[in-house]
Amino acid sequence: MTKVNSQKYSKALLEVAQEKGQLEAVLAEVSEMIQLFKENQINHFLSSDVYSYSVKSELIDTLIQSGSELMSNFLNTVRSNGRLSDLAEILDEIKNTADDMFKIADVEVVSSIPLTETQIEKFIRLAKSKFDLNEVKVINTVNEKILGGFIVNSRGKIIDASLKTQLAKIAAEIL
Repeated sequence: MTKVNSQKYSKALLEVAQEKGQLEAVLAEVSEMIQLFKENQINHFLSSDVYSYSVKSELIDTLIQSGSELMSNFLNTVRSNGRLSDLAEILDEIKNTADDMFKIADVEVVSSIPLTETQIEKFIRLAKSKFDLNEVKVINTVNEKILGGFIVNSRGKIIDASLKTQLAKIAAEIL
């Protein structure tokens, strides 16, 4: 499926959810489904040619039973349009679109040692101001190869203040 089609499904669901005052509930359902898809490799199941349409449709029926009316209608629309193999991509796009709308992001901070709680709080403030975000979740990745400093990455925007990069810049200036 193209990103444009995923965006159409995403936009449609988010607009209807917002009109009906169910945006938070729908986004919670989407997050649960994304987690369910990852934990159980449902995306591979839905996109596989090994399983019949009827078997895949039974899974959607199970999801519909536990979902809200709006989510059930959405899943039925995806199924009736023959897009079951694209459902994981559509769900990811819904989350990304909502994160953009509400300025929410996961921010990866790569450091040579684990960050303290105080440092994490500072990175949350830094990310909110530098990336214009309202809500931030810091994910700390330890990579001893950067020697010191940090690298902040949020949705393709990077702040590289690692010692390794600073030394490389100095070396380039000397040469």
